[in-house]
Amino acid sequence: MHDTTIGMSRYRPGQFRQALVDRDIDPSTETLRRVHRFDSALRSIALALTEEVELALRGRVDEAATRRHGPRWYLHAEAFRRGFDHGALLRRAADALDRSHDPAVRSAWKTKRFERIAFGMLAEELSLGTLARLVGSLEPGARDAVAATFHVPPPTLRPCLQHLTHVRNCCAHHTRLWGRSLRVPPPTFRSPPDLVLRLAGLPKGSPAHSLELLAHLAETVGPCDGHAAAVRRLFDGNSDLVTGIGGLPTWARP
Repeated sequence: MHDTTIGMSRYRPGQFRQALVDRDIDPSTETLRRVHRFDSALRSIALALTEEVELALRGRVDEAATRRHGPRWYLHAEAFRRGFDHGALLRRAADALDRSHDPAVRSAWKTKRFERIAFGMLAEELSLGTLARLVGSLEPGARDAVAATFHVPPPTLRPCLQHLTHVRNCCAHHTRLWGRSLRVPPPTFRSPPDLVLRLAGLPKGSPAHSLELLAHLAETVGPCDGHAAAVRRLFDGNSDLVTGIGGLPTWARP
């Protein structure tokens, strides 16, 4: 019988119990409750890290592209790689602006003139997925500049952001992370050395691998002491659950 005190759908307890059995962990109701709390906290940490990276991304893209192509750079096809469907971007941008409920955006967009819309304003209306595709389509100079601010090799930037988007969507829609692999894998990194070292031994697609990558990206934005402390608290007393995320994150290591 489903235990309604656990606070989840009828389907999820079965998922967790099977994952516990697969890892030779006691599948009792008490362990189930603990995994549920652990998974919820893990999603909260990942979502908070993703938010920091996403907010920084909007500003860094605008700064890099403005430096090379002027303040309304997104209106110029030369700001993007050859073969990019610039018209499709502007149509998606118009749709996003049409749907906006922000009074400032609605006022600026009432004449339907992109010249009145700075990218910073537009970026607030674009989904992370759309923003990731846009960044991946920048001409090489601007793309490389953005990648440098996040300390990742330029070719990995787009797949890195695609993975980030997938993690963010999983967390925002309360998809469980514990005991599963993420469907959109991150790229393979051969540099920088510090990132390669912290990812070593963590399976690609595992939540632990994703958390390490998110931590690396967020640390380029600012200090992450609060997030690191949250990770340490999460693993304190839950060492048996490490196997369900693919390994122990560096923030939780002695």
